Amino acid sequence: MSHPADRLCLTQAQAPKGQINRLPLTFHGKRFQLWALGLFCTERHLAKRLKSNSFYPFTQELPNVFVLEYYLDTLWKGALLFVVCLFLVSFGLVSQVRKQETWGFPAYGVGVGLWIMISSLPRRRLVLNHTLGTYHFSIQGRTVCQGPMHQVYVRLALSSDAYRKCFFQLVLCGHKLEPLVLVQLSERYEQMEFLGRHIARKLNINYFDCLATSYRHVVRHRPLEAAISPGIMLRKTGVHKSSQPDLVDV
Repeated sequence: MSHPADRLCLTQAQAPKGQINRLPLTFHGKRFQLWALGLFCTERHLAKRLKSNSFYPFTQELPNVFVLEYYLDTLWKGALLFVVCLFLVSFGLVSQVRKQETWGFPAYGVGVGLWIMISSLPRRRLVLNHTLGTYHFSIQGRTVCQGPMHQVYVRLALSSDAYRKCFFQLVLCGHKLEPLVLVQLSERYEQMEFLGRHIARKLNINYFDCLATSYRHVVRHRPLEAAISPGIMLRKTGVHKSSQPDLVDV
């Protein structure tokens, strides 16, 4: 049983009418928001983000239109590798180890870091347009893919260590989309599931559990030509109730 202090409160005040339409079209500060992941209690960090923006990590630009602009976190990782290796090469700190030339390793790191940094510079933009029933993904203004809404979803991913200890991740996935990790590894399944369902409900997209066949899937969009799959069941009221109270009131 979790401590009361660990409960996630996502209560948010309603925005005044007309305020959504006045949202800015550029989100310079929010393009790096996916980098700021909590290190110790990541699900609580995400809950705080959702409290300030119930459509996190997206921003509602128009009614039924959600926009996410971001840069890959490999940008700062490549920059860090480039700076560190350049420092080592410039001052010759690792030029020789036991009378063997080793300057090539940091020099190689300079090239790799520069390549990672340059390849991560283009800005990504993902638009969920429920009015048209499609999503659109572009890199630096160039269209990469677009398709029906059922191809975008929130996924609860499962991984384990050598001791078979389970960890969970919340990932925003889609056809030809770069997986975006919303929450890093966490052991709290119920809270992660709660957050994943909340995000999927606010964005009106599908949610999938870590198991391939599960009644915990929440399917809101289906291919027009697809028949009902026995492994995916529509959620019904009263079928499954979480042990946590209903903490979302938006």
